[in-house]
Amino acid sequence: MSDWSPVKPVTPEVKRMCLEMKSQVEESAGVNFAVYIPVDFISTNECGINYTYVIKVDVGEDTCVHAKIFKAGGGELNVQDTLYPKSNSDPLVPF
Repeated sequence: MSDWSPVKPVTPEVKRMCLEMKSQVEESAGVNFAVYIPVDFISTNECGINYTYVIKVDVGEDTCVHAKIFKAGGGELNVQDTLYPKSNSDPLVPF
């Protein structure tokens, strides 16, 4: 099992990646989000090439979606899974 980072506030790169994947996150969660604000994240990498992120996204009304996004070494992004609904107080954990 890979080691995951501590929870960190979103960086500009993680925010851009999360916003780019919004439609896939919505499809996975089965909901169209009027509010979609990346808040914080955890990450891990395999061999320094492929990265996996779990990002907490505020979707309004004290509700979040946790989006698991895989970033391949070539830069391709893929939403692997989502957990929805989650509360703003739910911790970010690998899934």
